[in-house]
Amino acid sequence: MSETKKSSFINGLNVFVNKFSNNTFVKSIANGMMMTLPITIVGSLTTIIGMIPGLPEIVMKACSLGTSISSNLITIYVIIGISCAMAREKKGDTIASIILSLAAFFVLTPITAFDIGQEKPALAFELTYLGSKGIFVGMIVSLVVTWVFAKMVEKRITFRIPESVPTAIAKTFEAIVPAAIIFIVVIMISTAFAETKFGNIHDFIYTNLQTPLEALGGSIWSALFIMFLSELLWFFGIHGSMVVGSVIAVLFTTQAYANMEAVAAGEAATNIINSFFLDAFKGPRALALAVILVWMSRSEKFKSIGKISLVPSIFGITEPMKFGIPMIMNAIIFIPLTLSAAVCVGIAYVATIIGFLPVISVNVPKNLPTLLSGFMAAGWQGLVVQLIQFIVVLLLYLPFMKKLDSQGVAEETANLEMK
Repeated sequence: MSETKKSSFINGLNVFVNKFSNNTFVKSIANGMMMTLPITIVGSLTTIIGMIPGLPEIVMKACSLGTSISSNLITIYVIIGISCAMAREKKGDTIASIILSLAAFFVLTPITAFDIGQEKPALAFELTYLGSKGIFVGMIVSLVVTWVFAKMVEKRITFRIPESVPTAIAKTFEAIVPAAIIFIVVIMISTAFAETKFGNIHDFIYTNLQTPLEALGGSIWSALFIMFLSELLWFFGIHGSMVVGSVIAVLFTTQAYANMEAVAAGEAATNIINSFFLDAFKGPRALALAVILVWMSRSEKFKSIGKISLVPSIFGITEPMKFGIPMIMNAIIFIPLTLSAAVCVGIAYVATIIGFLPVISVNVPKNLPTLLSGFMAAGWQGLVVQLIQFIVVLLLYLPFMKKLDSQGVAEETANLEMK
């Protein structure tokens, strides 16, 4: 491929990826899901504590409560997060958007009558619709309601409020007309679905959209492809993790929260491929490469980059090496760059299906130090798997980095001779 064609291809790819990653809906999903991390991580910690044998019953109950509140109500947190993110993108009223999205979701969620042995049955929402089963409806509702609300306010489909009225009061009255229209439409949708064989929009979405996507997200091949794609984009100078973040949220998140719900209910987690699994076992690639640079390179340039990158690499930060080596558009290390994450996920997957690594049901922070993240996610088995990943990535990178290092030494020698 000629330099002109290569430049044209890269520019075109950059334009497409930038449009995708900067799309309002894509950014809102990624940023909104990020906002749920504190509650899911805290819930995961209570799950980890609850697994410790010999705990007093009161502690076990407390841990179970913490896990249940984080997993069984996850859709509510997702709605709040995505509504907030979308409102910020559209520069709309954040609080009003969240309230409207929650109200719309509850209108669409069936209320079930439970016999509690009294004269009248108790009416309540089933937790299944508030947990992992309702995530897709929650995502759609929060995106659409917040976007429509912002558009209606922008187009002045509101009460005309005199300028003399205080801003806080004016905002409240501005929301009445859009809220009424949205509420009426949602009630009509809920009523219409109640007359179908599905009974409600949740079961319709779950059957026709969420279940097929979960099947795709539950495939090891889709996970390996996503890992490969993320690093392939990095090769072209595009932040792959940011681009695929929303795709991972759509394909792999529901399986993760379903695992949390199962553990909270005292059952076994069954979804091997999930977002918690991918976050914990993408592999200590940054650390392996930094070790090669510091202790196995002869080039002063690469040794210096390694020393600068070593501490950040412990926390999974690769940017100093991505731009320092550079790894971007560097054909020599194309193979280890694009394959290392997929290889690491493959190792963790095999370790799980043979019964060594437990199915992951806890969320650990992405930038926890290597080995500690594996231990928190899956005990000593997770630590061992990450250690194996480290060795494999080191061996994968080594021959390619040796060639690059030789070139670096040759260039440095030539520069010294010229002085």
